[in-house]
Amino acid sequence: MKRFWLGSVALIASLASGSAGAADLSQPVYKAPPPPPAPVYNWTGFYIGGNAGWIGSADNTLSNTGTDTGVGGLGTGLAIGEIPVSLSDFGTNGFIGGAQAGYNWQLTPLWVWGVEADIDWADAKKSFSTGPITVPGHVPTTTDFSRDLDWLGTLRGRIGITPTGPFLLYATGGFAYGETKVGNAFICPTCNPPASTEPSTANSNSSSNLSTGWTVGGGLEWAFAPSWSLKAEYLYVDLGSRSSTIAYTYGANNSSLTSTVVDHENIVRAGINYKFNWGAPVVSRY
Repeated sequence: MKRFWLGSVALIASLASGSAGAADLSQPVYKAPPPPPAPVYNWTGFYIGGNAGWIGSADNTLSNTGTDTGVGGLGTGLAIGEIPVSLSDFGTNGFIGGAQAGYNWQLTPLWVWGVEADIDWADAKKSFSTGPITVPGHVPTTTDFSRDLDWLGTLRGRIGITPTGPFLLYATGGFAYGETKVGNAFICPTCNPPASTEPSTANSNSSSNLSTGWTVGGGLEWAFAPSWSLKAEYLYVDLGSRSSTIAYTYGANNSSLTSTVVDHENIVRAGINYKFNWGAPVVSRY
């Protein structure tokens, strides 16, 4: 009888254990879902913003050429050293700042195309006076020179990649234009006839030009919020060369002095943009 009860207890325990195991096997096993893919920011849309930075000339030379139908005029002054043939340290640098607007197209998760236009005020100017210079046998003379960039605008294309997160690394280039000024003056109160900066003597000039050219550069832009981005940018600008010519007439002789500068500019600036209709992030590239 004792053996019978012990066997019954063992059988019941075995059946109970099997039922519990079967119950455990019937329960589904859940796994935590994988993390969602990292989103790629969508750069498509219109934006406006502001910028500020530094501008400096990349070619710092002013060159002078002269003509003279006799002896004693501006051409003679250039030949004997009263007027410098060139000034090698005639560069400009200063503040630049303004506004920009543009549009980007996110063509793929990696590539972004865009166009941008900007207009900036510039405070980049230089002036230099040589005199008075006295050469033995000649009266003292003074020549003044100046250059100025008042404002600058560009219209550029942009192409960029988004290598990681909300960052856009881009190259840019296109059309550039701006107001450039070149001035020169011949001052010689003891010359015959006297030459000074007074309008009646016609011995000073300032040439203001709407100059055109091209620009190329690159930058990095960071979308730090759904509608806001910061950028740092470098541009090289070529607006060509500009000249100013003055004339001096003495007796039956005519003379002239032409001063020429090349407007090549380096620009380093930072900006902030506000983007309209930012839209939802596109699918991850991973």
